[in-house]
Order: sequence, then C-alpha cells, then structure tokens
Amino acid sequence: MRNLAFVAVALVLGATPAAAWEEYLYPDDQFAIQFPAEPEIETRVYETALVPARPSTVYSVEHDNILYVITVVDFSDRVRDGANFVGEIAYALMREGEVIFYDFPRVDRLENAIYGIGMVVDRNDGSRLRSSIYFTGGRLYRADAIVLPARGDKDMSIASRFDQTLRFALDAF
Repeated sequence: MRNLAFVAVALVLGATPAAAWEEYLYPDDQFAIQFPAEPEIETRVYETALVPARPSTVYSVEHDNILYVITVVDFSDRVRDGANFVGEIAYALMREGEVIFYDFPRVDRLENAIYGIGMVVDRNDGSRLRSSIYFTGGRLYRADAIVLPARGDKDMSIASRFDQTLRFALDAF
C-alpha cells in the first residue's frame, strides 16, 4: 500500500505543468525566460505606425493549447523612443478586445528594476492574451502567453508563469 501511495504521488508531481519548464538563455538578445519546451526561433518583420519594417527575433512554443511567444526588437538607434514603442503596443492590445487586467510589472529590484506594462485581454477571436511589454538596453521585449480557444477554458494560472520568469541580465550573460 505504501508503494502504491508513493507511485501515485510521484505521478502527480511528475505530471505538473511546472515539471517540464526550463530556463533558456539568449545572450545575444540579453534575456532569459522559461518555456515548457524548447522554442522555435525565427526572424520576422516588426512593423507598426511608429516603425517601418524592422527585423525582430521571435521565440515561440505552443504547448497544451497555449502559445508562448517573446518578440525582441533592437532599437538601439532609437532609445529615446522606448516609452512610445511600449505605449503603442498597449494601445493596439486595447483595441483587440476587452481588457480585463492592466498592471505595471517589474523585473528585478531596486536600482536594477525594469518596469513595463502588463495586460490581459479577452480577444475578439475567443483567445485570452497575457502580454508584458518592456523596453530596456535599447531593445523592445514583448512576452505573450495566448490561451487559444481550443483549450476550452481561459485559465491564466499556467500561462501567467511565462512572463513572470523573464529576466534581463544585460551584463551577466
């Protein structure tokens, strides 16, 4: 009986969503974040009203009908515009559906603190998006966890882990 209880506990602990998460370091883009599986990395075009076509690096994984994406855009030539880039994304997100949560998250503490904008949006396509947007070191970082309609629920407890593991280490990598 004791062995059966041990096996049951081991299965439950091994099946938790946290068990598969691993931290991935990206020194070229000066950040680290946890994903539930190894992400695909691709170069895309980042384009908005403020920015003509500019290359970006996108790291993404779809796991259990949740899409985890972090987009990094180098704006080292436009550091003074960082607040506008962050605000532009927040404005666009507000237009995608109903904003159900808005926050000002912080990465690190004290003199190393980096503040951003965080939002949860119930989008018009039936998905729920949790997005955290930061500008630091001349780079724009957008971390999105998108709970897809196929999941059947919009629970953010697993998805919210993604952006909370983001860390910047501009000199540490």
